[in-house]
Amino acid sequence: MPSAKDVKANTQHLKIMVIGSYGTGKSTFAASAPTPGFVFDFDGHILTYAGRDFDYETYDMNWQSWVKFEKDLLQLRKDCKYKTVVVDSTTTMTDLAMERALMLDPKRSPTGGPIWNVHYQMVRNLVEGKLRQIVSLPANVIVLSHIDIKRDESTGAIIDIGPLLTGQLSEKVPGYFDEVYYATTRREKGVTAWYLQTVPIGLTKARSILSGKEHRLPDFVPNDWQEIMKYIEKGGQK
Repeated sequence: MPSAKDVKANTQHLKIMVIGSYGTGKSTFAASAPTPGFVFDFDGHILTYAGRDFDYETYDMNWQSWVKFEKDLLQLRKDCKYKTVVVDSTTTMTDLAMERALMLDPKRSPTGGPIWNVHYQMVRNLVEGKLRQIVSLPANVIVLSHIDIKRDESTGAIIDIGPLLTGQLSEKVPGYFDEVYYATTRREKGVTAWYLQTVPIGLTKARSILSGKEHRLPDFVPNDWQEIMKYIEKGGQK
C-alpha cells in the first residue's frame, strides 16, 4: 500500500477557490493560469482574459441560460481539452440557478418571490451538483466567489467572512478545493498591488494544501499563477 512518507506537492490539476470583494483581482488571477483554458463567464468579465488563450461561454439572466450552461458543461466533461477551467463567478451562477428554480416550480411567496424551503433548496442542489462536476474535471479548476460578510442580528458584530453561496454551501463548497485563497489589495509606493491570502486570519478561512506545514507559500502571495509555482518549486524560497 502507498505510504504518506512518499507524498509530494502535486501542482497538476489544482482545484482553487478564490474569494474576494469586487475589484480585488479574482478574475486577474484566473487569467494568469495555464492555457488553453475555458471560462464559464457568468459575470461578463471576459475582457479580463483578453489576449490569453481562453475559450468561453457567456450567459444571459434567464432560465434558458442555465440549460445552456448544463449543455456546455456536459460537452466539456465529454472532451476536456483544456488545462484550466474557470467559473467566473458563483455569485451570478447562483442567480441563474434561481431563474431555473422559479421556472421549474411555479409556487411563490406571498410577496411574489421565491420560497425558502422550495426554490432556495433547488438552487442549492443545482449549484452544488454542477460545482462537483466541474471540480472533477481533469484540469486545473478555478472557482471565483464574491465575499459574504455575516453579522449577528442583535449586535451587528461580524461573525463570519466567507463565499457568497446559498445556505450551507458557504461552508461546504470550500471543502471541495485544495486551495482556498482570499483576494486582497494593498497600497505600495503609491500604487495598488494585488495579493492572495493563503492562511486563515481573523474570520477568513484561507488555506493551502500546497503550502503545507513547510509553509511553502507566504501568507500573502502576489496575485499570479506563476508566482505561486515559483514558491512551490523552490520549497518556499522564491
